Amino acid sequence: MLDIAGHPFIFHQLKLLESQGIQKVTLCLGHLATQVVEFVETKYHGNLDITFSFDGDSLLGTGGAVKKAVKTMKKPFFVMYGDSYLEISFRSIHDSYLLNKGPLIVIYRNKGLYDTSNVHLSDNRIFYNKKNPHPLSEYIDYGLSIFEKNHFNNIDNHFDLSLIQEKYSKLESLQFFEAKQRFYEIGSFKGIEEIRMIISKNYDKNRKV
Repeated sequence: MLDIAGHPFIFHQLKLLESQGIQKVTLCLGHLATQVVEFVETKYHGNLDITFSFDGDSLLGTGGAVKKAVKTMKKPFFVMYGDSYLEISFRSIHDSYLLNKGPLIVIYRNKGLYDTSNVHLSDNRIFYNKKNPHPLSEYIDYGLSIFEKNHFNNIDNHFDLSLIQEKYSKLESLQFFEAKQRFYEIGSFKGIEEIRMIISKNYDKNRKV
């Protein structure tokens, strides 16, 4: 709900998803859930079919929240972090995904620039560990992935999403897509200012069209 260019950040995320051709969105909510629901139901006027999934009395973690939300999903689905703004072709990522394998993680050759690199790529094999990355890691988790419901089988209801990606990385079946455009996020004061600048620039460009 952080204000960015006159709107809550989630407004810009939803508009971004609309521009990418996304039609259905499920918001996994914990802290400030009622504020998010109120905004979406009363002030967001778009073409997305939006549903909500709530953690409940105890926080489920990023993985547990997604697991709860996708119980009825039959097709592969994107997962995007709630603090990310990603100017990338979702269609290109979708088209690169192979069914019935491991999940797909989007990576960016970060070289430690924007945050700690946690992905190592060698001979087209990906080594991913969020907390204990490979010492030669140059890439970073971009904040966007594709999963299937069965990827969440046989795992606890409270966990971090990275545990699934690490599992399939060890099994040598974690798919990946390399992003060429950098990511933006609101996890720091610098990140907030960068997003405000990029969104304001996009608005100015659209006004001129």
